[in-house]
Amino acid sequence: MTSIADNLTDFLASREPEAATARLIRCTFMSILWEIWCSRNKARFQDQGMSAKHIINRSLLSVRAICTSYKFQKIRPDWIAALGQDSTVKDNLNARIPSAVRWFTPPSGRLKLNIDGAFKSTSGEAGGGGIVRDPNGNMLCAFAHSYRSLNSSLAAEALAMRDGISMCCRDGISEVMIETDSYNLVQIMTAQQACQWDLAYILQDITAKTQILQAEISHTPREANRVADSLANFALFCPSLVSWNFWGDLPPDVKEIYHQHKVGTPSIRPEVFCTITIFIYIKSNL
Repeated sequence: MTSIADNLTDFLASREPEAATARLIRCTFMSILWEIWCSRNKARFQDQGMSAKHIINRSLLSVRAICTSYKFQKIRPDWIAALGQDSTVKDNLNARIPSAVRWFTPPSGRLKLNIDGAFKSTSGEAGGGGIVRDPNGNMLCAFAHSYRSLNSSLAAEALAMRDGISMCCRDGISEVMIETDSYNLVQIMTAQQACQWDLAYILQDITAKTQILQAEISHTPREANRVADSLANFALFCPSLVSWNFWGDLPPDVKEIYHQHKVGTPSIRPEVFCTITIFIYIKSNL
């Protein structure tokens, strides 16, 4: 007799003849579970009543966002009709439309470095992580590094960028796109925000390490930076610097997210935010 968990695993892992429909069914299933979970938490911790109509409407919006973002094809007419119906829910949702976000591979001939930092204000523990991938989504190298005596998450982000760039220099990577979900760090590096005194030496180190490195930095949503985020959290438990050159050696949690990104699995952002992308050549003066 199989357990519920086994049945769910079989359902989500099964391959059906109609690939688009099968994928859409799984997305719908996961969206409904997510909305039930969110509604349950609001009911328990914010004294908001659970509403079936609210959950259905939010799930429908999520599935619509996925279909719009990833242009599912060969979807059955009844699914298209259902997704095309106008919502008649009158409940005040107090939320904006969700969006589907995923990590994008770099263009042909380029590599992409994703970096992230982690910081626990209660204990002062900090770490950084990063991964370099090619246009096929294959990992070339990755790292996780624990930090000591930091006082902010921004410092962890800056150190992670320094270590990621150092890894690229070490491995002979001379042209790379760098993504971080720290908007403040991008603002500082573009001189749109004043640099904190305790970050000055880190940014100077980044500049020194990138005199011959052709790189550009852009801000990316947190949902598209999950592999680096997972590496940064793993770094909190590392005694020192850890690096990998083969994806199969990555920690299990990181490996799972890495595979999801490689096959293009999206993450759902509960709300739509205005995402600003800024590019900067690191050769510029900081």
